[in-house]
Amino acid sequence: GSLPESVTRLSSAESIDISRNSLTGSLPKSLSSLSNLRQLDLSYNKLTGSIPKLPQSLIDLALKANSLSGPISKESFTESTQLEVVELAENSFTGTLGAWFFNLQSIQQVDLANNSITGIEVLPPKKLAGESDLVAVELGFNRIAGTAPASLAAYPRLSSLSLRYNMLHGAIPAEYERSKTLRRLFLDGNYLTGKAPARFVKPETEVMGSLGNNCLQGCPGKAKMCAPSQKPFSICKQAYGGKPKS
Repeated sequence: GSLPESVTRLSSAESIDISRNSLTGSLPKSLSSLSNLRQLDLSYNKLTGSIPKLPQSLIDLALKANSLSGPISKESFTESTQLEVVELAENSFTGTLGAWFFNLQSIQQVDLANNSITGIEVLPPKKLAGESDLVAVELGFNRIAGTAPASLAAYPRLSSLSLRYNMLHGAIPAEYERSKTLRRLFLDGNYLTGKAPARFVKPETEVMGSLGNNCLQGCPGKAKMCAPSQKPFSICKQAYGGKPKS
């Protein structure tokens, strides 16, 4: 059945978990009235529509594996100064993820894999608000076009970044190679070009992940980060506007 509007009358609830319940319909518009809610897990249901305005007290939001759609709007998150974990993977979100999202005051972990997001805007962390606690960003299996956002490397604690299987073009930002904190980097399955950064292809690299299935040069098959192998030249040429030989 659908999520009853009466759920928003549980004003003293700190945690609500109604995951894996075949819930249908949309999220209640009055969700933000749950002024003590810290954790909300409605993952693995059949919920549709967009995300309403969220409670100010919320720390952990899990809406994974539903049928939620539309762009992710700033209005939904505008009060969410305490939000640390956002799990929205396996939905149908579209549009561009704005720079405001990565600058949410308390954000630490973001999982938006397996959606239909077409762009991301990233600014360096807000200097005035102190340091960012962002440690993990998962944006694999979307439709993100453009170049890999160099500004993500400016987040001082970012250790895990996945932009795998998108439509990224251009070079791998030098900032990724210079990052002191990055330990996990998945950029495989894009159309990235240029030379693979030396740090990532060294046998003793401390970074795990993959640069495979791109259009990179100097990514030797024996390097862990270079598996799987790069795309065929004809596919890369076509992606950059060249006509493949018939």
